[in-house]
Amino acid sequence: MANFATHVAVAGMVATGMASGIAVTGMLSWSDSLILGVFLVAGTLLPDIDVDGGRPQRWLFSLLALAAAIVASSLTTRMQTTPLFTVPGQTVSCEAIAAGFLVWLLIRYPAAYLFQRLTRHRGLCHSLVVGGLWGLGWVYLGLQCLASEPLTIWLQGMTLFLGFLVHLVLDEAYSVDINNARIKRSFGSALKIWEPDFPVGSLLATAALMGLVWLLPYPHELIQWLHRGVQLLG
Repeated sequence: MANFATHVAVAGMVATGMASGIAVTGMLSWSDSLILGVFLVAGTLLPDIDVDGGRPQRWLFSLLALAAAIVASSLTTRMQTTPLFTVPGQTVSCEAIAAGFLVWLLIRYPAAYLFQRLTRHRGLCHSLVVGGLWGLGWVYLGLQCLASEPLTIWLQGMTLFLGFLVHLVLDEAYSVDINNARIKRSFGSALKIWEPDFPVGSLLATAALMGLVWLLPYPHELIQWLHRGVQLLG
């Protein structure tokens, strides 16, 4: 398998090329294109979230905890009106701060520890169905909780999955020993649709993915954007 530095380097090159191409063609602004590049790099770290104590796991759970805390604070602010202090254009309540901190604490430590105990490297987290969950999960949360344009959220979710796929393909490429003309024992363990050794988890992940597909609206904006991109390339 490729090491952490290799994954980050390859992801950086792919993200730079993608962001530059999108921005130069005028499909998106430079700022939005660069944000997509960040999502692609983040996506390449996601399959290694099951490496116990590894840097991807620490970074990802820190980011997940922060994102969950922001979402929890935002949702609590909508439901509660007891103000702690006010910043221009927004009221931050005691409940919102407490909810955000509690969610961050739970995800960063107990959830991370439980995840370490229940997963193994190159298991279910290295499957395409989980990659789809990451991408569509972000789209669902973004459409529900963020004030961004739907096209922006859909592109971020799609780019997250693309980064996930880049990681899996790179790991499979490293499973082939070109010098000795042989295929390593790890071949086939990185790029897979499901985890055959964990059928229950694979079925649950597939059911969750289908549920997201059912819940999400049809991506009209994304389809139109992709169609415009095809026309520009043609």
